[in-house]
Amino acid sequence: MNMFRFLFLFLFTTLVFGSGGGTAGPLTVRISSETAPPNGVAQMKLLLTAPKPISTGFADMGFDSSSIDILGIALFNNTGDVSGAAVVTGNQIKARFTSPNATFGTTIDYPLLGIAMHVNPNALPGAQIPVSFDVSSWLLDATGANVPIELKPGTLTVGGSISITNVLPGGGFVQAGSTVRILGQGFSKNTKLRMDPLGAGSFQVVSPNEIRVTMKDSGVLDGNLVQVVNPDNSASTYYSYMRGVPAWPTSTPLLAETVPLFSISTSTSGSLGVWTSPVDTNSFTALALQNPNSSDVQITLQEFQGSAQIGGTQFVLQSGTRVARTVAELFGSNPPVGSVIRVSASAPVQMLGLTGNNSTGAVMPVKVF
Repeated sequence: MNMFRFLFLFLFTTLVFGSGGGTAGPLTVRISSETAPPNGVAQMKLLLTAPKPISTGFADMGFDSSSIDILGIALFNNTGDVSGAAVVTGNQIKARFTSPNATFGTTIDYPLLGIAMHVNPNALPGAQIPVSFDVSSWLLDATGANVPIELKPGTLTVGGSISITNVLPGGGFVQAGSTVRILGQGFSKNTKLRMDPLGAGSFQVVSPNEIRVTMKDSGVLDGNLVQVVNPDNSASTYYSYMRGVPAWPTSTPLLAETVPLFSISTSTSGSLGVWTSPVDTNSFTALALQNPNSSDVQITLQEFQGSAQIGGTQFVLQSGTRVARTVAELFGSNPPVGSVIRVSASAPVQMLGLTGNNSTGAVMPVKVF
């Protein structure tokens, strides 16, 4: 390698990834600016301007408008190496996430997080709604060190003629030749469609509110880019994910406000625990499950203390639904010291543990092994 090439590579690596333990400057984290018509949906996206391995993150965001409702939240990582929890209280979001292998944030053309926001039917066209960060938001890198960040707010503008509301099934593995439904508004025979990396072999505009796509490729649909464009240049860009319909609601207020941010990884078995101390009466541990399959799944939960089974329950998790319940709700009492919960499913589902503190209003993800 000649000296000129060596110096070029050294300077490029230093500028992009930083030298020593940090970056050359603050990492810019921004919220995208989007446009959606009244009664439409905009997916606001959390983006990085440079790749950065992230192991842990707290992102507190909010907006000041009664014209917006939050429909769903998702983390995006094509390896499945990230999960989290987002507490939604009115127009405030407190998202917490972890990436055990710190691969989160390493793909620059991929959002970290997406928030589906529904625009009130009575919202005035032209209105602009700022969506901003709380200054307490922060990220940790692969070593656990704090990453200096510069926060850039985004804006949701009421307008345009087109919007993607949801993609069904949204997540999970799809076969080439299978049908995917894109729901929304403003679709017409002149609407152009782009899907990437899983492409559309063909598509049909069924109505102004639905496009049916015949998939060209087989693969995991989670995180797939879906973009629709109208002749007036109105556009909507949406990253697909499994937005499970909540089932079997919890009676715990903080958990009821929590959106589980599942990894795309699925399994037929897992364990949650072991508890080494009594559960504080002001805290809770919960189990969240989501079914990305096209058919219902039988769930079996068993609670063990040592080798002795001390509790158990079974239920059916319907296709396209999710459930989040505290251990006390599932088994009738908080888990005793030394106990572990074992999960079995008749088909692969997404699994996530959650721990919440009612005093601080924080909910953290816990991996189900």
